[in-house]
Amino acid sequence: MPSRDNVHVLVARYLRDNGYNNTLEAFKEELGLEDDMIPSDHSITLESIIEQKRLFDLSQELDAVTLVDDENDKWHVPYPGFKSVLPKQSPESNILSVSVAYLSMPISVDDSSSSVSTRPCIMATSADRSLRIFDFYTFDLLTVYTHLHSSPILTLLVLNESTLLTGGMDGRLVVSNPATGDVIAQLKDHMKYLVRIACSKDMRYLATAGYDKKVHAYSIENMGPDVPTIGFTRIGTLSFPTNPEAIVFVNPEEDNTTDSTPPQLVVSRRDSTFLYYYKLFPVLSEAARHNLNPDSNSWVSFCAMDIVLDPAESKFLGVATSTMPHMRFMLLESGADTIMKSAFTKAPQDTYSSARICWRPQGSGVWCNGDDGIIRGMELSTGNVVVELKHHEGKVKAMFAGIVDGREVLVTGGFDKTIALWELEKR
Repeated sequence: MPSRDNVHVLVARYLRDNGYNNTLEAFKEELGLEDDMIPSDHSITLESIIEQKRLFDLSQELDAVTLVDDENDKWHVPYPGFKSVLPKQSPESNILSVSVAYLSMPISVDDSSSSVSTRPCIMATSADRSLRIFDFYTFDLLTVYTHLHSSPILTLLVLNESTLLTGGMDGRLVVSNPATGDVIAQLKDHMKYLVRIACSKDMRYLATAGYDKKVHAYSIENMGPDVPTIGFTRIGTLSFPTNPEAIVFVNPEEDNTTDSTPPQLVVSRRDSTFLYYYKLFPVLSEAARHNLNPDSNSWVSFCAMDIVLDPAESKFLGVATSTMPHMRFMLLESGADTIMKSAFTKAPQDTYSSARICWRPQGSGVWCNGDDGIIRGMELSTGNVVVELKHHEGKVKAMFAGIVDGREVLVTGGFDKTIALWELEKR
């Protein structure tokens, strides 16, 4: 059966939906199309393609226009532009996620029972089910774990130097000690892929999103670097008609909040242009929803594939959309309907892409992945792509941006089976 973005299917669906029945019958006969080959899925239409092309052309024309005249939003220089490639490991496999964090790891690479030291490490998961941990400075492979999940690890999150959370295609959430690989706790609340893990800033709440169309919210018990066990109390479960794609905790919208006020959970899902806000207490319930398509053009179909809270003020949300043929970046204040910025990133993507963005630590811009292997740096003030980092061949699936020893770094991983570390200076 032809795919839903097949040109002939798009034309046939357009003829059918607009009542051009005689032309449709002639078109079907000419091409040998059957009725069951023309789906009712309207996520991609001729109108949406034309509209997105119009918007993209408009964004190209406005490339030189400044969206906000704020020096703090100018692209910060220097930026990570010097590349080091980590040694390839055997077996080579597609990189699915990367991160950098300070971990308590054995001092001796060859002796896991040796004393430990806390130092920055690069973590990477790949399609061969492995979790690999590298020394940030030497690129030495400190350890490889393949026992944590029965299938590839899709997402990871470091709670503290001795506590690591991973989510896999097996639907499990696993808590482990990165130094030993010991499994501290695990949950099997998802029936399909666990694709996202989010933790609140105060480390008191956790959420997971899965392709079983569910999001679970938990409170974290007994969490601390010296606590041998960790527990989760489920606050509630959200069920959706389509798969959730992104989750993030934000400060509540109310003005009368304190440091002890529980955060709200923001969720996006496939085939919906809304961001959904949920209160955790007294029960997990919807508090608000905000439309990323305020003009309500029914033919414009996209969703938020990634939602990232800004690192400077923790009040603005950067959003990467599923828009085709190029990713679109949006900026909005958490809890508000107004879209402060909207710009195309020039990053190519299709139906099967996973749009990802990472904030630069100063908040001056974001890094965007792309199916062409290029990492693009977008300046916040103008919405312009001002930097292109080229190394990967094929899709860039994973990115991490942050500060290590006071210096800004970027780590990227892709379907070319390589991991690149980008720094401010050449090693």
